[in-house]
Amino acid sequence: SSKHPESSGDFGEKGFTTRCVMLAEHEELWAHVAARIRQQPGSRHSFSAGSVSVPPPPKPVARGEDEDAIGCKRRWPAERLEQLLFSLPAATLYPDLTQRIGPILHNWFERFSSCVWSRLVKIADSGVGRTHQLPRVLKEFNESAPVLARLLEWLREGLSDDQRAVDIVDLCSGFGFLAMFASELAPLGSVDCIYLVDHSWPNPSNGSSGLISTAHIYDSGPWRIPLRTLKIDLGKGGDIRGLARHVLGDARPTLLLGIHLCGVLSLRACQLFNDAVAGGFGVTCLMLAPCCLPTQQHAKRRFIYEVGGYRFGAKELRDTVDGQRGAFDSYTEHLLACLATSDKRREVIQIQTWGSHHMGEVRKGRNSKKEERRDVFLTALAPFHHAGDALDSGGF
Repeated sequence: SSKHPESSGDFGEKGFTTRCVMLAEHEELWAHVAARIRQQPGSRHSFSAGSVSVPPPPKPVARGEDEDAIGCKRRWPAERLEQLLFSLPAATLYPDLTQRIGPILHNWFERFSSCVWSRLVKIADSGVGRTHQLPRVLKEFNESAPVLARLLEWLREGLSDDQRAVDIVDLCSGFGFLAMFASELAPLGSVDCIYLVDHSWPNPSNGSSGLISTAHIYDSGPWRIPLRTLKIDLGKGGDIRGLARHVLGDARPTLLLGIHLCGVLSLRACQLFNDAVAGGFGVTCLMLAPCCLPTQQHAKRRFIYEVGGYRFGAKELRDTVDGQRGAFDSYTEHLLACLATSDKRREVIQIQTWGSHHMGEVRKGRNSKKEERRDVFLTALAPFHHAGDALDSGGF
């Protein structure tokens, strides 16, 4: 998951989104984004959906490539990853989906350079990935499996109903594993583009190198469904308005995905969904897996959150009495209440629990110690509505 620093912005009547004036550098950023998305066919990063059905040939090892990376690729061939793949909880809960991942890993092994491959198989440094010594690519697949399974189900239904292709926005994408798997798995013709949104991506228009290399996105051959990286901080109102104008504003259905968003970023995702639906920006879905509570500083300063007409305090999350609902359980219930739609639900899917896998809807007031394992998934749906020329990103 993408780790973002907590933001202690202005928590006012409109919620917590800071209402700041768009700076000139933001205008420059989004002019660059719009131009990049509209690149002519044949340009380096311009790929049409469905134009490639098989991966490109293996990328040759560059002269002088890091010996550690080369050794890492030898130690972690696709066959070894595939053996571990079927030991994951996802293999029990989503066997058909897991079966489709093996060939993808083999294709990536042939496609990516040793340097890129070493980033995929680096042992995860947090959660069950660390305790079970899992390569990052397997840890991230396992944690995103519930969202991928639901996403693919909806995309197949959309194709059968002759619905138009959708855009997908991967919020706080980090390295981009969720988007990468979605690009390989989604039915051709069902998705126009997948946007990877994170504050750590580079932004060439202002000289920002970023914290995450894009070599696996742009320098390793075309993706089956196009991927686009966008340097966006969900904690900045100007960035959110830019996202609304240049991505959500396209006249097609848009699905918002957020896996393990930290702290108040889950609240910001809920507000983004609410504002996009209310403003007629064509957003039809949010799938959200919160990661953790807002920072304790918010509780000390007695922050009050207001999203979707629903209010709750940061302090009450930290004052949960033992024996009642846990703090994280309570937080996810509040998040569900913040979503301004009647078509929503909260589920606990024990995707990170080895040997004790469980799926089921959790209703308000139900007590369960397993809920504190934080395998909570929120889903919100809304009918497609696009306001056309009446769109106004000022409402974000």
